[in-house]
Amino acid sequence: MKILVAIDGRPTSRHAVEWLARQHALFGAAALTCLFIEPPPPLRAVGALGADPGMPASLGVDAPAVAAPLLQILREAGYQPTLDARAGEPGPEIVQAAGDGGYDLVVLGASEGGLLRRTVLGSVGRTVLAASPVPVLIVR
Repeated sequence: MKILVAIDGRPTSRHAVEWLARQHALFGAAALTCLFIEPPPPLRAVGALGADPGMPASLGVDAPAVAAPLLQILREAGYQPTLDARAGEPGPEIVQAAGDGGYDLVVLGASEGGLLRRTVLGSVGRTVLAASPVPVLIVR
């Protein structure tokens, strides 16, 4: 089994990683890939303006540094995760990666975005649920 876990450094992605760590007995032989997607500049600007504190406000993110603690949690649980870092719009990038990589499951943390993000920018979870070619598990 191949599992794609979307991570971004927010507590929601940590919850998803911790859930997978607790499920090692179920998914132990799975190949895990943690997918980090750096949002395009307009989405980062929304965070910088304070419209949605969940969005990164910086102009660039060190994906390996952000992912390191999450990868460590998975390693300690017995997995051998890999990291795939990309830039782009998170929802479509997750869907593209799921299809291109031949994954069996996509795991996401439940969004806790603000009203602006949910209303104007849409929900990554909704986008992935609507377009993913593979099953999606959203962890709260």
